[in-house]
Amino acid sequence: MHTATKKATWLAALSLGLLAGCGTPYPTADQYPPENPPRVAPPDARSPVQYNEDASISNRVQAAVLGVPGIYPQSLQISTYDGVVTLRGAAVSDVAARNAVQATRDVTGVRSVDYDIQVQPQAPVQPYAPVQQPYPAVQSAPPAPVYPAR
Repeated sequence: MHTATKKATWLAALSLGLLAGCGTPYPTADQYPPENPPRVAPPDARSPVQYNEDASISNRVQAAVLGVPGIYPQSLQISTYDGVVTLRGAAVSDVAARNAVQATRDVTGVRSVDYDIQVQPQAPVQPYAPVQQPYPAVQSAPPAPVYPAR
């Protein structure tokens, strides 16, 4: 029995040694040092004057474009960056879209115009049917005065 215990101990030690050496041959993520994040160059800082100039151009473009028939303020988005105006939205007709782009080009300070204006013709508006009187007009006499009893 003594030899059986020795053999079992020897077998246990050998199997532990084998299991300890069975690690993954490749290093895991825990074994790598963390890398520094890549450096991103900051965007070119713009001065308040440049922001104000772009805002002023956007306001002038909005005033010019809203005078074009077939362009509605809720259907057009206007943005300006460095004198480049971007128009996005919808117009009633192709002529209205072209006129909006031309009106934008005519504004002082606009360098170029990028546009994505889609033509969405409006459905013709149907007039309402004449309104019928739901109840005949009531002709009533004024109420009789009530005199207190004497």
